[in-house]
Amino acid sequence: MKEAFIASGATLANTEFYAWAKTEKSFEELSKIVDNLAKDMNVENNELYSRRLIGNDMIDKIEVIGTIGRGRMVNICAQSARNKKDGEKSYISLSLTLGPEEFELERIHDNLINVLDKYKIEPELNICITGYFEGRMDYKNLNKVSKKILKSADAKKVNGIAENNLISVSAFAPGIDNSILVNGKKVNMNLAIRYNSYEDRTYIWLATPVITVEY
Repeated sequence: MKEAFIASGATLANTEFYAWAKTEKSFEELSKIVDNLAKDMNVENNELYSRRLIGNDMIDKIEVIGTIGRGRMVNICAQSARNKKDGEKSYISLSLTLGPEEFELERIHDNLINVLDKYKIEPELNICITGYFEGRMDYKNLNKVSKKILKSADAKKVNGIAENNLISVSAFAPGIDNSILVNGKKVNMNLAIRYNSYEDRTYIWLATPVITVEY
């Protein structure tokens, strides 16, 4: 992933790690886990810190938002359905966003898995790298960037769309473990490139297995 992004030639904007899991744990247990995760990850008690509890007829929810040194943003959330008759379960999620000064994907990936493993949480994990090029790229150059990325990762295109100022490609790279099935085909890499006229930048998103942020 890192090498594939570098091959694009884009400027790094941020990287997001998003982990989530279903669980049979009670909301009381999940609340303690969320608070303990915040302590384990050294979430800072500053003006950006918040801890919210939400309860209604449908769900109980806890959410901790804050920073962890060097501008890392973290969001730890858990919710549990009050009515379990419909098969609704409890969920826990953790989002960690890093600024452009950090790009140590493997180390951070392993650290996240280890901290969640402490609470016997086996998450689905999504990683999304966001970058940009100054100005607007024409379709020819968008396509060229897309091909560079796929070639660097030794990835094969599964499907994709191209329209106006947008390219979106789903692919499979044998060197990436994290895959899902889409229409019966394995996918573990998702690429999107779109022009933002407000900022006059062409943004690129590269994720495994899929892009979960809006683009």
